[in-house]
Amino acid sequence: MRIYSPLCESKWLSSLPALLGLSLLPLPALAFDPSGGTASLFIILGLGGFTLINLFLQGLFFFAGQYRSAAFAKRHVLSALIVPLIAVALAIYDHRGWSDFALNLGIICVAIGLILLPLQLCQIDKPSNRNADWIISLGALFILALSYVIAPLAFFTLVLAHICLASSPSRVPKLLSYISLLFGYGLFGYWLYQTAMMFQS
Repeated sequence: MRIYSPLCESKWLSSLPALLGLSLLPLPALAFDPSGGTASLFIILGLGGFTLINLFLQGLFFFAGQYRSAAFAKRHVLSALIVPLIAVALAIYDHRGWSDFALNLGIICVAIGLILLPLQLCQIDKPSNRNADWIISLGALFILALSYVIAPLAFFTLVLAHICLASSPSRVPKLLSYISLLFGYGLFGYWLYQTAMMFQS
């Protein structure tokens, strides 16, 4: 059983005009703005992950003595600069403001600085390593293991395996490189197929 009080009813009636007046006021619309998200996501995840893997490759090539060739170092740098250039294009095309653009550009500059490291490493007089084929072939297998978690990394497995085979390796590293190529091509091809199916659906 409810008891209605005339006092409460009069208070509610007196506040009714105020509520109606507030409902007519323009209120800001709080909505999610997706602009700039694509570039930031690619720069943080794509460029950041690529930079880490590229640092690993730089370490492998340095200890394997590959940077004794200045031409090899330049080819490595030029091929690796493709990803930061894509990031720059995305940052210019998709950004919310100058602060967002400056942050993305700063991350890109750091990545470019790390990518240019081989140009300095090739100036270090490091003797050739007789175990270079082992270093590169085992590095290819290590990245192949990671590619079962992150499939695009299989591309770097293929690169390392081809570089190892081009350096006339001994028997076991050569076999390991062929194994890396076999599983790497299969995994990378399957990832490309899944990606194509995702875009078609």
